[in-house]
Amino acid sequence: MKKQIWMEYRKLWNKIAGVAVIAMCTVAILHLFVYLNLQYRSIDSQGEIVEGLASYRALKDASEELEGVMDGEYIQNLITSYNSSFDKAYLAEHRGYLGTGGMTKYMVPNYFINYAYFGPYMSNGNDKVGLDYDFLESEEMFYTTYKETVKEHLADNGFYSDEQLLVMNRKADNLKTPFVTGYYQGLANLRSWYIKDYSLVFIMLAFTLAGLFSKDNTGGVTELTLSSRYGRKMNLNARWIAGNLFAVSVYLIYLGVQLIMNGLIGTLAGWNVSAQMLWFDSLYNMTIGDGLLIMFVGGLLGTLVVANLVMLFSIKLKNVKLAAVLSAIAVFMIMRTKDMYGTIELISPMNFENDNLIKRYIFIGNAAVPYFVVVLVLTVLYVVILYIGTKLSYKKYHIN
Repeated sequence: MKKQIWMEYRKLWNKIAGVAVIAMCTVAILHLFVYLNLQYRSIDSQGEIVEGLASYRALKDASEELEGVMDGEYIQNLITSYNSSFDKAYLAEHRGYLGTGGMTKYMVPNYFINYAYFGPYMSNGNDKVGLDYDFLESEEMFYTTYKETVKEHLADNGFYSDEQLLVMNRKADNLKTPFVTGYYQGLANLRSWYIKDYSLVFIMLAFTLAGLFSKDNTGGVTELTLSSRYGRKMNLNARWIAGNLFAVSVYLIYLGVQLIMNGLIGTLAGWNVSAQMLWFDSLYNMTIGDGLLIMFVGGLLGTLVVANLVMLFSIKLKNVKLAAVLSAIAVFMIMRTKDMYGTIELISPMNFENDNLIKRYIFIGNAAVPYFVVVLVLTVLYVVILYIGTKLSYKKYHIN
């Protein structure tokens, strides 16, 4: 069985797959280099403006003095440091700096503090980095204000009923403070571009897995495979497992490109920073690194769902071109759910890798279930249904 799986897996790595992988990686890399190089700039530790890709390393070096636990002492030192800094004076003279790709070492702690004031109306910009707030007089006052803001944000979202909000409010009260802050811009870029280019994986699978069960494709189904000594069932399972392993490989290549390129540009420092520094209204006691790992697992689960859908089209149509076209149409429709809201947003594999994994809960009765648990259950359900459809079709598979 293992040899048969390996043989089917190797057959999937044909010229089309090779070209598709190269194209996927090239697009992902070009997106990163062009966008991050042209738009961003930062203020370094010497008060100089650094532009392009070098701005991230300069920002990291400048941010080292602001890393730490955001307790009362930290907040008071931050206020003193910011009020006497070159950064504050520069922002006062250049009002559109932060809203047009400009970066400063004070973004992370100052934005987080300003969220406690602005709540759901928080955004990037020079007017959202000030520290002139009464609630900063003590650590207790600040985190009390922050938690109340989170509660208001949850109510404003409209996701939960009044009874459900009571449960969510208790989770907000149970957040462990003070939080850890520090540089994480490279990880923020990783999160952003991982989500933006995630659909490249789906597009590639639509064309590379379409011929797995076709009768007109090299390496597809033949009379010989249908009448093999191991029987249809073993042949089906070998191809199905190989198809899923291929999908995992493609996804890991995509993820590897994102990790390597973002690591080279902005570094991957900040894995131990509290998740709330990036996801202001997250109710999980975790780090940014934990959150990204959950997103990466969610992305893998979404990939498996799409891979099994393409394999079902392949065995139903038996024609590689028709299966590829129908798979591409299906992927395009799935991609469109990225901008949708409500139930469609939550059940679409296109959204199995986004911020909902770190922020949302789904209520079953009075129990608040983390959305990433729901994604795992949905994936198992989708894959089982699609596998059953593939299995039933293979039993009735005839070349002519």
